[in-house]
Parts: sequence; C-alpha cells; structure tokens
Amino acid sequence: MSTDPVAPRFRWAMEVLSVAPDARVLEVGCGHGIALGLVAARLRDGCVLGIDRSEKMITQASRRNADAIRAGRVLARTGTLADVELGLELFDVAFAINVSLFSEDDVHVELSRLREHLCPGGALYLFHEAPVAAHAKRFATVAARNLDAQGFTVRTVPSTPSRACVVGQASG
Repeated sequence: MSTDPVAPRFRWAMEVLSVAPDARVLEVGCGHGIALGLVAARLRDGCVLGIDRSEKMITQASRRNADAIRAGRVLARTGTLADVELGLELFDVAFAINVSLFSEDDVHVELSRLREHLCPGGALYLFHEAPVAAHAKRFATVAARNLDAQGFTVRTVPSTPSRACVVGQASG
C-alpha cells in the first residue's frame, strides 16, 4: 500500500465501517484504491473487491495495492455496478465513498443488484463528504429514500454537517 497521506474522508469511513477480519467486502467506485488498501489491511482471511467504471482508475488501484492483490486480499474489476461481473459472489459488507449514483432518482437496478450480492444481514455503507452541508443533507435524504424503496433497513450515522453516512441493512 502507498504511504501517501490519507484524506480525512477515508479515515472517517474506516472509523465507521464495520469489517470483520474474514469479511468479503465490495467497494463501489474504488477510484485510486486508497480505501481498498485500508480495508485490506484490516483483513486476515477476507477479501475486498473494488469496482470502478474507469479502467485507468482500476489500473492505478491495482498498482497501489499490488502486494495485497498478490496476497489474495484485493481484487479490482472495471465496470459499473449495473454490469460488472460478480458471478455468485456474496458480500458481508459493501460501501461507496462519494459516489453520487446512490443519490440519483434512477438507481433501482444498482441497488437491486447489491441486495442480490449481499449476504443476509449484510450492510451497505454510503459515505458522502460535500463542500456544503446542504449537499450532504440532500445526499442522505435521497440515498435513504432509495435504500428504503429497495427494502433495506436504513439508518444514518451521526457526523459533521458536511458529511453523510447512510447504512442499508439487507434483510435476513
């Protein structure tokens, strides 16, 4: 893993994210792979799969996490949540940091797909850090509504005004 300074939003997400050492984890929109490495460092027998629609980002994430990939703790795939190959994989935890998709009105396909690939009782964590508090509040409101509409049990995690964390628990 790179020794670059870790942005506060990633440290915050790792403080909130509940990941067991043997968890199977999915990161949606993994970007440069910073959070992939942070999650992988917490895993002993588990694995984290990062997906991103940008092949360039997946290349960078793979370089950043080359040791964890060789150790089998990190996988990275190019694609969107709607179309990436997940096979029959089930995840204990899924998360996304600053992925606006979840606060859009037409996200039912992606959330339905996540429900199919979360273990019963698994959780989806949606983190959002915004430049102004109103944007974070809007993200939380719309993301919670979208999760509720797809049958997730929804809770919000208290945070600063410019941050939002919405958690959707899969039934089971």
